[in-house]
Amino acid sequence: MIDQIGGDFLQWLRGFYYVAKRGSVTQAAMEMGRNQPTISHQIKCLESEFGIALFVRSSGKMELTPEGRALLEKTISLFETVKEMKSEIQGEELEQKGKVVIATTHAIIHFFLPRFVVQFRRTHAQVDFEIEGGGLEMILERVESAEVDFGIANLPEVPEPFLYHKLFETTLKLIAPKKNPFSLKGMLTLDSISKAPFIAFPHSSTLTPFVENRFLEENLNLNVVLVLNNYESVKKYVALGIGIAILDDYALTREDHKSLDIFSLDHFFGKRDYGLIMRKKKYLSPAAKAFIRSIKPGIQFK
Repeated sequence: MIDQIGGDFLQWLRGFYYVAKRGSVTQAAMEMGRNQPTISHQIKCLESEFGIALFVRSSGKMELTPEGRALLEKTISLFETVKEMKSEIQGEELEQKGKVVIATTHAIIHFFLPRFVVQFRRTHAQVDFEIEGGGLEMILERVESAEVDFGIANLPEVPEPFLYHKLFETTLKLIAPKKNPFSLKGMLTLDSISKAPFIAFPHSSTLTPFVENRFLEENLNLNVVLVLNNYESVKKYVALGIGIAILDDYALTREDHKSLDIFSLDHFFGKRDYGLIMRKKKYLSPAAKAFIRSIKPGIQFK
C-alpha cells in the first residue's frame, strides 16, 4: 500500500534541495528559474507535511536543521532512484547519448582527461561533457550533493559518504629555471630546497600540505614567494626565474623537459595516487558508466 502525500511532493523536495544547496531562497529560485514565493511555499509545505523545521532562518542564511540534513540525504537518494527508474525503462541505448558531468582539478582537466574524452567521443558522438575545475573542497561538495557524476582527485582519506577507486600513481618532481641561480644541482637536500624562493599551490590543494609536512618533519620551512592555483602558471613563473616549485610528474610534458631543470624527489617523498571519487548509492547513467570504464576497465559499480 502506498500512502497518499499531499500536493506536488516531488517539486517540494526539488525546491528544498536547491535551497539547502545554495543556502538561499533567492539563489535557489534563480537556479531553478522560479520566483521566490513559489520556493518559499514549497519549503513551508514540506515543513507542514513532516511537522518539523527544516531550516534555521535567524542567521540571514538558510541553514539546515539536523532534521533538514537527514531529509536532504533522503532527497538526494530519492532523485537518484528516479533517474535509475527512467534509465531502466528507456533502455541501455542511453549509453550512446546524454551528458557526463565531472568535477576535478585544473591539472587533471589539462593533462589527464583530454585523451580519454577524445577517444570516448569517437565512439559516443552524442555524449556531451561538463567538466568543472577547482580544489578538493569544491570537488567533494559537488560529488556529495550529486551535482556531478563523479570527481577525480588525490584524496588522502576517504570520508563518508564517498567511494574511491584508484586510477594512477604519481611521483613528485622539483622544477627550476634552466641553469638555475639557486645552487640546486646534483643530489638535492631538503635544506637546500628550503633556502630557494618557492612557488606554492594554495593550501586548499592536497599537494601543499603533503609537501610542507615533509619539510616540517626536518624542522624546515619553505621560502614561499608566490602562490598560484594552476600548474601551467606555476611552470611559467618558474621558467621566468621567480623561483622553484614541486609538482606531480603527470603534469610535466616533453616541452617542460626542454625549458626547465627537473629533479627527482623520490628519495624524499612517496608516491601519491589520484582516483575516481563517487557518492555511495549514486545513480550513474549508462553513458557515465561507459566513460568511467574507458578510463578504468573492469571497475565494479556498487
